[in-house]
Amino acid sequence: MNSLQNYSQKSMVQIQDGEVSIYEGTLNTDCIVSNIARVKKAFPALPRDFFDVFTDRINESGFNDDRLRDAVNYVIDTCIYPTPTVAQFISFDKKYKVFTYDEMLKKTDELGREIWNSYKSLELSGIEKPIYAHVNDIKKYHLKVKT
Repeated sequence: MNSLQNYSQKSMVQIQDGEVSIYEGTLNTDCIVSNIARVKKAFPALPRDFFDVFTDRINESGFNDDRLRDAVNYVIDTCIYPTPTVAQFISFDKKYKVFTYDEMLKKTDELGREIWNSYKSLELSGIEKPIYAHVNDIKKYHLKVKT
């Protein structure tokens, strides 16, 4: 397996296709090691090379400890084939929809001013411009609202 010493990094908030992952934070070596052990126990037929690729891909895909744990749990719970693929782990994410100020103005034109009661501005690290999310997502994912 690759040296795991390089795998403690902070994932940055990224908006892709108008969505943001709920997962933010660092990916630590201890979490990688413990989750690889869980995957090995659940899927003992996986070859050693699988874990080299797995480790590289979770790092490059911006995983953090919580997302890795949740992805491993999800694949263990749902994999119906004898062995999972790296893609089954990497594709796991939980996201919420966000809107720019301009998009919110368009919503206002379409739905009226009361739309602002359903959306609040978020405080996202590294994002300077106002970004809005629905109040249900804010509550569900415990998102930080700008004050």
